[in-house]
Amino acid sequence: MTKAEFLEELRRHLAGQMQDGKVLAHVRYYEDYIEEQIRSGKEEQQVLEELGDPRLIAKTLRDTDAGSDSNQEIYEERRSGESSEGGSSGSYRTGNVFHIDFSKWYVKVLAVVAVIVILLVLFSILSAVLPFFIVLAVILFVLSWLKNR
Repeated sequence: MTKAEFLEELRRHLAGQMQDGKVLAHVRYYEDYIEEQIRSGKEEQQVLEELGDPRLIAKTLRDTDAGSDSNQEIYEERRSGESSEGGSSGSYRTGNVFHIDFSKWYVKVLAVVAVIVILLVLFSILSAVLPFFIVLAVILFVLSWLKNR
C-alpha cells in the first residue's frame, strides 16, 4: 500500500461518518505524520506498517469523535510546528489541555518543590487552626458531659 492509497482509504472510511472539516483534519494529520517520518529517515512502507490498517484508524477516529473540535485544534497546532516534540519547553498546550512533560529533569525538580511547598502551607494552616479545634472539642465535650449529668 502506498501513502496515497492509505490516505484515500482513510478518507473513504471517514467520509459521511463525521463532518467534512474533521475528515480533512484527520487526513491532513496522517499525511503530515507520514511525511515527517519519511523525512526523519524511515521508509514509506515501514511508516505505513507502523500505522496499521487505515480502516481500524478510521473506526477509532469515528468512535472517539464526540462532536468537539479539540482534535482539529491539536492537528492544526501540529501543522503549525508547535508540538512538544523537539521543543525545549517542559510543558505545552494541545487544544484546551495543558500537558506537563515530566521527562525533563527540571520539571521533576519543580514538581517536587511544588509538592513540598504545598505540604508546608497545609502544615502551617493545620498547626495554626488545630489548637482552636482542640479547645472547641474540649469545651463541647465538657458541655455535653455537664448536660448529661
